[in-house]
Amino acid sequence: MDDVPQIDILMLADYAEVVGGKLYIMGGAWDRLAVRDPSQPMRFAIGVSVLVPWNATNHTFGLRLTIEDSDSVTHGTLVETSFVAGRPPDLKPGSDQRVLLAINSLMPSLGPGEYAIVAAIDGAERRRVSFAVIHTTA
Repeated sequence: MDDVPQIDILMLADYAEVVGGKLYIMGGAWDRLAVRDPSQPMRFAIGVSVLVPWNATNHTFGLRLTIEDSDSVTHGTLVETSFVAGRPPDLKPGSDQRVLLAINSLMPSLGPGEYAIVAAIDGAERRRVSFAVIHTTA
């Protein structure tokens, strides 16, 4: 698998951004989303880090993030994009390249239950992170 990018970080957060080659996360690694009104979307973020092997640099790959429920039914596509990791002239031969992505979005209206953010590269699932939606009155 020397030619296949791997997702080493897929994290739910309250806010995320990429600045200067660093992934900044606020309120990260949560696995429960408490909502008062399930008909209203809620703000959330996803931090992603993709490791691109040396042999896969300078190639274009597609990245897709979706929300699935526990029955594997898709509840929306959060992002669909492509990425390329180049080889800087001073990169040591054989080194991996890191591609960072921060997505700040609105969670679609979801009923109570178990869900997952699913990350796929070129159509193949590479990682998922699970979370629960819990309705609350407080």
